[in-house]
Amino acid sequence: MAWEILKGYVKDLPFVDIHESELRVDIRRPHLKDRVRIMLVGAENPDALRGLYLDGVLLDEYADMNPIIWTSVLIPALTDRQGWAIFIGTPKGMNHFYKLYLENKDNPDWFCGIYKASETGVLTTADLEMARASMSESEYAQEFECSFAAALVGAYYGKDIEKAEADGRICAVPYDKALPVHTFWDLGISDTMSIWFAQILRGREIRWIDYHEESGMGLEHYVKVLKEKGYVYEEIVFPHDGAARELGTGKSRQETMQSLMRGVRVRIVPRANVADGINAARLMIAKSYFDATKCKKGIEALKSYERVYDAKNQVFQSLPKHNWASHGADAFRTGAMGMDENRPSRENIEKYRRHTDNDVKVV
Repeated sequence: MAWEILKGYVKDLPFVDIHESELRVDIRRPHLKDRVRIMLVGAENPDALRGLYLDGVLLDEYADMNPIIWTSVLIPALTDRQGWAIFIGTPKGMNHFYKLYLENKDNPDWFCGIYKASETGVLTTADLEMARASMSESEYAQEFECSFAAALVGAYYGKDIEKAEADGRICAVPYDKALPVHTFWDLGISDTMSIWFAQILRGREIRWIDYHEESGMGLEHYVKVLKEKGYVYEEIVFPHDGAARELGTGKSRQETMQSLMRGVRVRIVPRANVADGINAARLMIAKSYFDATKCKKGIEALKSYERVYDAKNQVFQSLPKHNWASHGADAFRTGAMGMDENRPSRENIEKYRRHTDNDVKVV
């Protein structure tokens, strides 16, 4: 849709080159011997945008994007050319979009605006009343009244993380040298690699002391990351795809990691029902402490992990939405199903399913 709108705006301008396959428009300015280039790009893989030189960027639905796209990728790209940025979108809870607004609403170098449907006059009162009658209170507050406080509709762990915050369990959680560290992974190469670091007091509490995510790097790089953190590791836990053998080497990533981290156990969590993993993660959050600083990105991922919404039929589908948040959430789910006390068993599976009152149905 955005591409068709852009082409409509420029179709009558002289000296325009439209590149369909690249979603790019070049507007030549012969009198200045240069050109203006407008590109439409996706935000799914922030690293793919590195190296660009930009005069300006508009981030549409920034709340749905990985926050590192701004802090690690676009700020450097814009700084070189003293560029500008515009952030627009619907609130999705008190995530990075909310924090960006909060940090800059009183900054004279920024303009911040919230446009509520009840105040703009764009929609009639009858339209708004019809929408309110068809939506939940949280849905209406989020979509029409730009409420950051409304719970993210469809979020799996929103209420669980809110309770952890209210209980003071998102705080400073220092590394305890008396306890070994366990790492839980979601594997990616071109996609994002996510790692949670935990110290476990069996049967009592789980301390999440660190979180790391990155993309485009091999296992050797992540071994270096682990070693530079200076923790003493007991085990590295991969999801089921860590057992798949790569065609180039004939080795699995489990075997490769074991050769790189001698003395540390590397094991695989068997494939399990996604709903059971989500339910196990909910139970695990209830006895978890999170370091507010080092686990910040991981916590944001858990808050933003949500169901796919079918707008046509106005129902949530049975699958989680695959976006920037799913990598950190999947690594956390590896932890939920991979800890010794949580390993899949008939008793544990029944416990997970009872816990949710049948509100998560994912296959």
